[in-house]
Amino acid sequence: MKNIFLLFLSIMIMSCSKKQNDLIDYNPIEAESNYKGFNAVKHDVSISDLYGTWNTNELLLSDQTKEYFLFRQNAADYNFGNHLKLNPNQTFESFYTAECGNDCFTTSKGKYKIIDQNYICFYLEEISRSGDCSGNTKPDKDLGLYYYYKKDSIYGLQKSSGNLEQDKKGVYYRDLIIAKRAEIEKFYKDHGNLNRSMFDWKRTNNTDETAVVAFCMAQNKIKNYELLYYDKGSRYCTVAIGLVKVNNEFRYVICDTWGDPIVCLYNDAEIQKINQFVDKINSDKSLKVKSLSFVNSLVRTRSNKKNITVSKKENEIYKITNVEYPKDIQHYG
Repeated sequence: MKNIFLLFLSIMIMSCSKKQNDLIDYNPIEAESNYKGFNAVKHDVSISDLYGTWNTNELLLSDQTKEYFLFRQNAADYNFGNHLKLNPNQTFESFYTAECGNDCFTTSKGKYKIIDQNYICFYLEEISRSGDCSGNTKPDKDLGLYYYYKKDSIYGLQKSSGNLEQDKKGVYYRDLIIAKRAEIEKFYKDHGNLNRSMFDWKRTNNTDETAVVAFCMAQNKIKNYELLYYDKGSRYCTVAIGLVKVNNEFRYVICDTWGDPIVCLYNDAEIQKINQFVDKINSDKSLKVKSLSFVNSLVRTRSNKKNITVSKKENEIYKITNVEYPKDIQHYG
């Protein structure tokens, strides 16, 4: 089975239940920047939370990188991979390490400024390469402004236009996509085959995010829409997800670039119906909760419309729909 979801980090989404209308107006692709440049802002020396050496998902090499994630290094681990060192003197070093010397080792250096508790900016001065690659350059380039935020022990840096309210919405939109990725992974295939009922794939030659979404909308005869957020996942992820507003509701465009690119408008209508039904049950105060205790086994019931099958795995209860099979078919659990 093709692995389509190699995420660099797994963030538990605990609160995605806000009303969509409260957060549906932000489009970071069209946002006008309030950032006036590296030399136009001042560094706040009183903020030191980001000082030190971090593990990162990407090296600081381009102003096109939309987001970074910073993890504190663990002394018990080998800590190979990408790193970012933020020195108190406002200089940074972004570098790659590996267990062996047969690799391409890239290092970038430059300056940074922590503007306040929400924003940081970077200026790239030089890039050096060694090992299996070579070529040193001096870009002398402003990498732009990033909104930084903390979740648990992880810092996220998101490319910003300088509007705090919009940046918070952008993080919310990204969280929605992360949660949706986990859902899509569960339903991507049905008994080993592509799930055609939820994924109506269309081949496309488009690679640009706006063109991909436009193609998908046209295929589904949708004229009025707004692209809110587009996430390509981690470096090795082949599936990009676009969050789109259609008729004041969130919809998801999926583009799988493994082989010939294919795109679809995710059909989660049945899941939404189930979620609404579950919410109705959860909010019904007249129902009583009954606890069942068993270890990784099924609670079996006779096949009738009054019963459902429930299983427990790793302290999580799974709701399973009741399916009636012909009597001449024998099934094994």
